[in-house]
Amino acid sequence: MAYVALTRDPGKDAVLIQKLDQAGIPHQSVPLLKHARGPDHDKLGDRLRERWDWVIVTSPTAASFLLDAWEQAGKPGLRVAAIGKGTSRALAAGGMPVAYTSPQAYGVSLATDLGGAGRVLWPTSALAGSGMEKILSERGFKLTRLNVYQTLPRRLSQKDRLTLSVAKVAALASPSAVRAWAEATSARPPVAAIGRVSAQAALNAGFEQVWFPENPGIEGWAEVIADVYQRVS
Repeated sequence: MAYVALTRDPGKDAVLIQKLDQAGIPHQSVPLLKHARGPDHDKLGDRLRERWDWVIVTSPTAASFLLDAWEQAGKPGLRVAAIGKGTSRALAAGGMPVAYTSPQAYGVSLATDLGGAGRVLWPTSALAGSGMEKILSERGFKLTRLNVYQTLPRRLSQKDRLTLSVAKVAALASPSAVRAWAEATSARPPVAAIGRVSAQAALNAGFEQVWFPENPGIEGWAEVIADVYQRVS
């Protein structure tokens, strides 16, 4: 049976899976990545007790690490800015108020539109790029970056590799996932990427057919996945 290969943890993809099921799109989950503590992980709790004008959260994974540290720090008051609705939902589900959600799920969008000035704390992945830092610095913000987690490829079974190799569509949500797929199999099926950055990474890795939503988010990604699946089935 033709299906879409979903490459994130099924728990993270609960909303996506629900939408694909409603659309009648068959899928199989093969999580490609795992997350571990980064070099700055143990600093985060203490730093949250300082005064920050903004704490920036750029992914649901970063939200998870932030929420754990926030609870351990006694839930100090924070003014939080989130990239996109998915990250904002993850924070809200953990009880953390979100003061600002960027309309587009890109770091450049948040860095360009964020209001105010002052001190900014950014707990993020060790693999995150520096584009957002540059823009905020140019706008006069004083940003402190903490690499609180790292993204690593999961060890895949032969069954996992086979599932990837015969999938009709690859649903890829990050450049790290693209790299993990490329290392796991030589198959390069059509890609439904979560956004522009992941789409470019897929093109660079040799995927020839790549689509992504104009407006990033789970809803748009689900629509693109369904559209690509219907194109190739």
